[in-house]
Amino acid sequence: MRSFRHLAALLFVLIMAGAAVAEVPEIRDLGSVAPGTRGVCITEMPGGELTKIPLTVLAYQTGATPGGDMFLVRLDDPRFKATGILAGMSGSPVYIDGRLLGALAFAWQFAKEPVAGVTPFIRMMSLGKGTGGASRPATSPPGRPAFAGLVEAWNEGTLGRSVLDWLLPGSTPKGRSRVLAVSLGAGPADGWLAGAWKRLGWATTGAAARSSGDDPLPMPRPGGMIAAVLVDGDATVAAGGTVTEVRGRQVWAFGHPFLGTGRVRLPLARARVTALLPSLASSFKFFAVGREAGALEADRSRGIWGRLGAVAPMLPVHIRVDGRRYEVRIVPDRTLLPLLAAYVTQTSITAGGRSLGDQTLHLDIGLDYGPGGRASFRESFVRPDAPAQAAALAAAVLGYMEGSPFPAPPLKGLEISVRTEEAVRRITIVEAAPERRIVRPGQLLRVHLRLRRFGQGDTWRTEEIRIPADAKAGAVDLVVGDGDAWTLYDLGARPFRPASFEDDLRLLDRHLPASTIVLALERRDVGVVLDGGTVAVPPSVALYLEAGRGGEVKKVSYRVVARRVIDLGEPASGGFRVRLRIRTDGMVSGEEEGS
Repeated sequence: MRSFRHLAALLFVLIMAGAAVAEVPEIRDLGSVAPGTRGVCITEMPGGELTKIPLTVLAYQTGATPGGDMFLVRLDDPRFKATGILAGMSGSPVYIDGRLLGALAFAWQFAKEPVAGVTPFIRMMSLGKGTGGASRPATSPPGRPAFAGLVEAWNEGTLGRSVLDWLLPGSTPKGRSRVLAVSLGAGPADGWLAGAWKRLGWATTGAAARSSGDDPLPMPRPGGMIAAVLVDGDATVAAGGTVTEVRGRQVWAFGHPFLGTGRVRLPLARARVTALLPSLASSFKFFAVGREAGALEADRSRGIWGRLGAVAPMLPVHIRVDGRRYEVRIVPDRTLLPLLAAYVTQTSITAGGRSLGDQTLHLDIGLDYGPGGRASFRESFVRPDAPAQAAALAAAVLGYMEGSPFPAPPLKGLEISVRTEEAVRRITIVEAAPERRIVRPGQLLRVHLRLRRFGQGDTWRTEEIRIPADAKAGAVDLVVGDGDAWTLYDLGARPFRPASFEDDLRLLDRHLPASTIVLALERRDVGVVLDGGTVAVPPSVALYLEAGRGGEVKKVSYRVVARRVIDLGEPASGGFRVRLRIRTDGMVSGEEEGS
């Protein structure tokens, strides 16, 4: 049925395209448009009305940047005295004597006159060149950090900032003019995610309403509103702007870049202006997003270009928060996906009405790669800014896996589950006391743990770990710690250098949440880290490799001979190291027997 509806929609598009046989000619001789020339700009106003706005050409500017020419125009309509140029007008077509000059695309903040910059349409005509209608792999975030570095940033409370600097390094470049901000239907108010929106140059306009199915919106038309959809479903994030021209199935819009990533694949939806908001900083249009009409396939410095009837893929994302379920779809771009998933995660958590204050949060993330495997990540923590921290974790995990430099299967689905408690659930490991210090191979060693719960007294808990049956005589260390502390220590003591996507999956599995306690037995054993694993070697060989290859070789000093993970269900903290001795002779002592 869905295929039939899509085919019917495509046939309708083709019929409508065939009906539009008379194309508006574009102005090719830009030098012929002199200052003082009068024209009109067409843009959509509330209710779907297309309004003709008289304007005057002020100047034709060239030479600021290579190929960066534009026209300066003033809108001669009294209503724009109060609003100035509105965000969302980007792409509004400008006509001179019935010919298309270009797209309204630039404005200046705090301007006292409604003066705008116009991108010549002849510069926009080649936007679709080289796309061929074919999709390409989504853009990848540059310079993927080491997984251990992300874990360290999480423990230091700086993960959000680290993710931001990794996915969006630097800040939005500033020029002599401000690109007219695209109206984005939603956005974070503060925190590291707000920094991401700022670096992308997005202006937010509050929630972008979904249009009712009973109120079908018109197909994209010059001067009409459209939306590049980033998230849809139970949440909507979309960039709204104006169509400059439609020729056949081709659509040109905005007159400036949205993301500036070249070839893209984003759903292109119908939209309608619902209201205007005058602002001293930047006025903008509220808009409603309707049904998909095609796909956006090019996003370059002179605007965006797409095709009606084309289809763009979206990733299904399932979110559960304290029994509430949300279903959304997000564009599978490797840079945007982590940020948008983080945004949806944070807003889903705060939808319950709580965003700050002492709270305990349990987060589960699942990435489905179909036959290629499944990645999972679990964490529990107690922080006043728990929703923002959960969002940072979701972005870090998703960005790390999707940023893999190795051949990887496509991500089929994403699941995020959150359970919150409006109370502090924290356990401190106060003491770890093994029942004996001298042990034998195959023996079961009991370890007494003194635990202190927040706001309560101390309790004792006894856990066991077995000495390996093939253990050799000598010293061995008992390491006890919470899952977070163990993960950070383990990754530092035993680095792992992935050599495949499967290795990335294994590396993610090495993370243990803070709600667990680890009992591990470590033995001194020299080794070197190679691609995909660690190899034990004699100390002399390790020194030889280190001398020959310098910093490329990392040494390992301890090997885990036994490990047990206990799930407490509540975040814990603390760590201890106790020296034990393994004996294999026939001697028996009181300490060995535990007396």
